[in-house]
Amino acid sequence: MALRLHAAESNDAVTLPPFIVEEASKGPPWRYTEMPGFEILSRCRDRTTRELALAHYRLHRLLELLLPERLQLAFAAPKAIIFYDEALQPAASQEVIASMMRRATKEQAPVDLGALDLGRFGLRGAPSASSRRISFLPNLRLWDRDEMAVFAIVRDGGYDADRLVLTGDYVSYLLLNRTPALPWWFVSGVLRLYELTDYESKALTIHPITWISEEETDAVKHEPKTATAPLPLAEFFSSGPPAATPENEARRKLWIAQGTLFLRWALDGRTPAQREAFFEFVVHATTGVTPAAFQRCFGVDFAAADVQLAAYLPTAVRKTVTLRPAHPLVPPPIELRDASEVDIARIKGDWERLEVGFVRAHTPELTDKYLEQARRTLHRAYDRDGRDPRLLAALGLCECDAGDDAAAREFLEAAARLGPLRPRAGYELARLRLAAAAAKPEGAGDRLSVDQVKSVFTPLFAVREAAPPLPEVYELIAKVWACSAVPPTRGHLAVLDEGVRLFPRHSSLVYQTAALFADNGFPAEGAEYVRLGVLFTADAAERERFTSLKARLDAATVPAK
Repeated sequence: MALRLHAAESNDAVTLPPFIVEEASKGPPWRYTEMPGFEILSRCRDRTTRELALAHYRLHRLLELLLPERLQLAFAAPKAIIFYDEALQPAASQEVIASMMRRATKEQAPVDLGALDLGRFGLRGAPSASSRRISFLPNLRLWDRDEMAVFAIVRDGGYDADRLVLTGDYVSYLLLNRTPALPWWFVSGVLRLYELTDYESKALTIHPITWISEEETDAVKHEPKTATAPLPLAEFFSSGPPAATPENEARRKLWIAQGTLFLRWALDGRTPAQREAFFEFVVHATTGVTPAAFQRCFGVDFAAADVQLAAYLPTAVRKTVTLRPAHPLVPPPIELRDASEVDIARIKGDWERLEVGFVRAHTPELTDKYLEQARRTLHRAYDRDGRDPRLLAALGLCECDAGDDAAAREFLEAAARLGPLRPRAGYELARLRLAAAAAKPEGAGDRLSVDQVKSVFTPLFAVREAAPPLPEVYELIAKVWACSAVPPTRGHLAVLDEGVRLFPRHSSLVYQTAALFADNGFPAEGAEYVRLGVLFTADAAERERFTSLKARLDAATVPAK
């Protein structure tokens, strides 16, 4: 539900604040439904809500042919979608449009409004000429560390549910934020293939690829002996994408093109069981590709696969591939009911909380206005004795984002007493408990007592295995052990091994882990994490921290003369 203007003769963009939804007194009531992985709050006609919900379900099931659910960013809580009938919101856009035009007059060339686009929603229709000049996006997808929510203004009758597709931006979000991180050759291959993919009613159609460039593609078609050959797969898997430098440009383009080619080859003509085996291969490839794993998946070694891949290249640049589900798509029942006061406050209020972060980043002068709106919506149910733990958690996170830790802790403690917390809520409650304990330590040497450590760890370990995993959870575990009056054992620190496996490039976590091992009598493990930190850290200051820790470890292990 954001507006984005592009100048008519410029690629510059002006990002404008989302609308504040003004509740219309007339019109359909808020309605609520659930489907696998999503919950929907809608103020559209039931027919419209069902059509959009079923389209959403169908598109996600088809996406799994190329990107299975287990290879996507996952959330323990259902993703929220809010549909709002455009006809109910005639006045809300005036403030934003006026602001938009003032900014455009001051900062940009003349502008005019373009077509409705569902791109930021994750859905889009067929492109239009006007949308290439200026995009008017009354839809917005926002996310927190552990949730995603969408608000879409719907023009009844102004869309074709059969022609909607998931946008590349949305697919990229699901790919790049998955933990553990997927191998780059797979990420690159999926994103490039997705650009060439059409949604059919019951299948995905992937169009021919481009091999490196249009000139190289023509060479494959007409003079294959002059075309650049694919890299040997053993080299391709071990090297990763070359750095984006002028001297690496040709090799980088080849590596990216090969990711697209390899993925198409791995999917084309395979049975559903063989495709499943390939995706399982991708899961294990997060830690590297071995010749044995490759042969188990494809039934051939690298050398034989090199021959097959080169032979497949002319097919890949000429022909389409159609991927079909192993079983017919059976849509779930969409059972709509009137939304409760708690449903409305929880979903809409949490969406408005996410808007605050968006507004703070783009139009900070309006932050207080949006924060007031989020609080008002969330409190509407709370002040009438709504005590759903998810509502309480949203209230707590709203106050965390506003910087009111005292109010945040009150709501989060209440939520924890009533039900399980989502990952970020559990982390924030632990953070607040740690701050209180650190202000009045009860252990020896002004350190945390066993009871204080346990109090902080309780919410952290309750959300540790929930999706998505958060690096800050593991960082806080490390911080607690660093403050504990009772030193951790090797078994206690095993949870940090897990954290580093999930987030090997999160240098702060790796450093804290290395320091804890070093300080608690495990220098070998500490040295290994220092090596990992130096390997993955590009920041000079961070590298210096790891270098200093390495020097301390080296000095501690010098044998006495």
